[in-house]
Amino acid sequence: MKSSFVILGCGHSESLEHFNNNALVTSSTRKLLIDCGHTIKHALSAQGMNIGEIDAIFITHVHGDHVFGLERIAYEAKFKYKKKITLFIHQSILTELWDQTLKGSLGYNGDGEACLEDYFDVIILKTKSFSYDGNHFQLFNVKHTPNKAVFGLLINERVFYSSDTVAVPDIINNISFEVGFHDVTFSPNNPVHASIDTLLEEYPKSIRENLFLMSYEDEWREHEELVSKEFKGFAKQGMKVWI
Repeated sequence: MKSSFVILGCGHSESLEHFNNNALVTSSTRKLLIDCGHTIKHALSAQGMNIGEIDAIFITHVHGDHVFGLERIAYEAKFKYKKKITLFIHQSILTELWDQTLKGSLGYNGDGEACLEDYFDVIILKTKSFSYDGNHFQLFNVKHTPNKAVFGLLINERVFYSSDTVAVPDIINNISFEVGFHDVTFSPNNPVHASIDTLLEEYPKSIRENLFLMSYEDEWREHEELVSKEFKGFAKQGMKVWI
């Protein structure tokens, strides 16, 4: 059985219309989340799933729309579903995730003082690749907030997933993929997300025609004609590709 890649949310952090920009890889026996924003429980419910069905999580970077849902998952997995979800996290963001983000809300619970490993089966990645249930994930350092570790992914050498980033022609022009999902903003002067003008300028048509745009603001309809002409289209919640 082939694995699938599903867009759970495609919205910008400011979006009211869409869930946070998160995805899901499903194999024959396991489900792995890519990121876990604060809308994750609603996003899973919209696809007929719940937290208890999640087996693993990979975090691309530490921003609220990508990690704030970990608090809810941690508590429900531990106390409701009585399970430990596997958490893949690169060593470069481990301290930022626990000490600077999650410890304040998860550091104590009804059992007393707690650490990240009390909630998750933590796998610290020291290289830029990992495998899970037959699927292979290659990591790339993309460019988002300066001096902040952020990782894009190439899954099974078929699906490119940029996470949050500005245009990265040095990466995307040097890998092979069948379909891609790329960050976009409609703000022309945004220093941490790829503006649509920059994508048009820096990516050739042969790359753009394989890219769905994601993490977009709620005024996306104003740009739908251009995106349909120059790219593969907008990523939509619930859309699935086989990997």
